[in-house]
Amino acid sequence: MNQTVPIRTEPEIHAFLRCLKEWNRNYYIAALIGINWGLRCSDILAMQVGDVAVHGCGRRVHVIDRLAIREIKTGKTRHILVTDKMRRALREHIRKMNGWVEETPLVLSQKKDGEGKAKALSRQQLWHVISVAAAMAGIPGEIGTHSLRKTYAYQAWRNGTRVDVIQKEFGHVNLETTHRYACIPIKEQEDIYRKVNF
Repeated sequence: MNQTVPIRTEPEIHAFLRCLKEWNRNYYIAALIGINWGLRCSDILAMQVGDVAVHGCGRRVHVIDRLAIREIKTGKTRHILVTDKMRRALREHIRKMNGWVEETPLVLSQKKDGEGKAKALSRQQLWHVISVAAAMAGIPGEIGTHSLRKTYAYQAWRNGTRVDVIQKEFGHVNLETTHRYACIPIKEQEDIYRKVNF
């Protein structure tokens, strides 16, 4: 199996998200969460409506400003700022859910569980739709569920976040791991020698 890569350019990200939004809002919200928060697929699919929102009066939905997610793989708690754009997207997504309660999965499958209740989308289905949407958007390379997390890291680096900050956020042991993980081009790593050259 090939190693997944991040989605590198903003036009590619927007084309990818557009494909998912047109296809199914659950796929779209899962990708938004992965790209904007850098969560693993398992953490995205484990999220419930109550993790991000509470009922307001009537049909009003209040999406919280900050959330704490305990990562399934590491047990580490990540504190995440919910931007205005993400709050709007989550609010719109939740409003379109019928009869949700706090325990309702945030990313729903079209299938029900054995008791006829809503269940979360499967990892396999999310991987499939992400790879198909990436192909439809013309994005090169192996794109899968982990590409969402890598896209977060790559875009954070590309937009000026220091690699050591990304390393701390992801809990990597060393900077080399973060460089590899975020698929930072070797040329960019070598540029430091050109910049510090007395």
